[in-house]
Amino acid sequence: MVQNLYYHLVDAIVYLIAAAIPIFFILKSRKSMDNNNNNHLLKLTTVLVGFILIQVFYHIAGIVGFRLLAKGFLEPLSMAVLLVFGITYLVSIRNARKKRQQEVKL
Repeated sequence: MVQNLYYHLVDAIVYLIAAAIPIFFILKSRKSMDNNNNNHLLKLTTVLVGFILIQVFYHIAGIVGFRLLAKGFLEPLSMAVLLVFGITYLVSIRNARKKRQQEVKL
């Protein structure tokens, strides 16, 4: 049982450290945003940060002992957010290809 608590604690700390880099990117991108130039990248990074923070809450719920909250709600929610990340990525790639093809035609 104690080993499981340490596992959740270490994972929560690692996920928080991992979230720092995309959060820093989001904050820097918002300051230097110029007419939707990096809007698709900002959306992807925001969804990625959402996934990482849900994982942090999942492990914190595991530490506290809320197994139903962790396994029953946060784990499926994190998978849904990861699926949204994949769909957002595919849509942004498709839109970038369309934009490139339109520029080539002109």
